[in-house]
Amino acid sequence: MILELDIGNTRGKWRLLNEGQVDMRGHFGTSDLREGRMPDGWDKLSLDSHPHRVRVVNVAGPVVAESLAEHVRALFSLEVEFSQVLTECAGVACGYDNHRLLGADRWLAMLAAYGRAQQAALIVDCGSAVTLDLIDNQGGHLGGYIVPGIGLMQRSLRLDTHAASSAQELCLTETLGAGRNTDEAINRGLFLMVLGAIDRALDELRVCSDEEPLIWLTGGDGPLLSSHYRREHHLVPELVLDGLALSNP
Repeated sequence: MILELDIGNTRGKWRLLNEGQVDMRGHFGTSDLREGRMPDGWDKLSLDSHPHRVRVVNVAGPVVAESLAEHVRALFSLEVEFSQVLTECAGVACGYDNHRLLGADRWLAMLAAYGRAQQAALIVDCGSAVTLDLIDNQGGHLGGYIVPGIGLMQRSLRLDTHAASSAQELCLTETLGAGRNTDEAINRGLFLMVLGAIDRALDELRVCSDEEPLIWLTGGDGPLLSSHYRREHHLVPELVLDGLALSNP
């Protein structure tokens, strides 16, 4: 059994693999680990199973990493295997000037996407931030873009714009047509901004590709964006976790 975790700045998720198949999965607020609390659901996990390895991608900083390591030692008597960004792995070559500055979650998503189909791809991770990474047909990372996530943009509008201060929470709408009230205008406009960024990044990648690149969507807001994105694409909610098998085989 292998326990895998993907820890973001706001939210973390975990799954337990048994011979490659998911036995259990769950999620928790990253604030739990930041404040020293055990992730939600792990009391049951520790009673029902005993993993032999713990593989983790963490972008929430060293305090969270140490808190997790302490809980894993206490519950399972294991050391955590944290993923690291390398200059090259699983056929993908990092395009950053300094590979250590690339987010490990972005790296794992790229490894998993390219591992599924060795061709040019745009990998879009829709979380607290939206990251867009470009890979060519040979597995070369061409760089990427980072823009605020949909929820972050909405919160910013609420704080700094009087008309948006009472806007409702983000919700799925049937159309992205122009809004007829402030809530609709904000809700649909935020989706439109991210979808526009995806299309612009795709245009950049097409210049370097002989065939139409694949588009991979993942992250917490991936399903919402997928429902509105009209181009052919692949929605893989656990793409980052899938990359752990390549970075930490």
